[in-house]
Amino acid sequence: MESYLEEARFPREETFNIFDWWKINSPRLPVLAKIVRVILAVPATTVASEAAFSASGHITDESHTCLLSDAVEALVVADDWIESIPKRNGVTKAQLLQTVEEERE
Repeated sequence: MESYLEEARFPREETFNIFDWWKINSPRLPVLAKIVRVILAVPATTVASEAAFSASGHITDESHTCLLSDAVEALVVADDWIESIPKRNGVTKAQLLQTVEEERE
């Protein structure tokens, strides 16, 4: 994750393809590539704005009202990803989080 965050940002271009970028760079960033593969595989959904607000309600409270919308979106996506893994793989959320922590060390 750190090596990814330390890289220079790409200029926004219409020709940039995130899928091609990850195809090329996933060998360098294998753990992050696994996470991204799950996130990019999530089909787009249409959710009423009330549902979106209630989904992020536990993330944005009085002490977090200054979070940028990108940060809130990232937190909601990460939470959805963490919640979906145990359902698909038969592991508990605690086991998943422990594995992620161990890989970080």
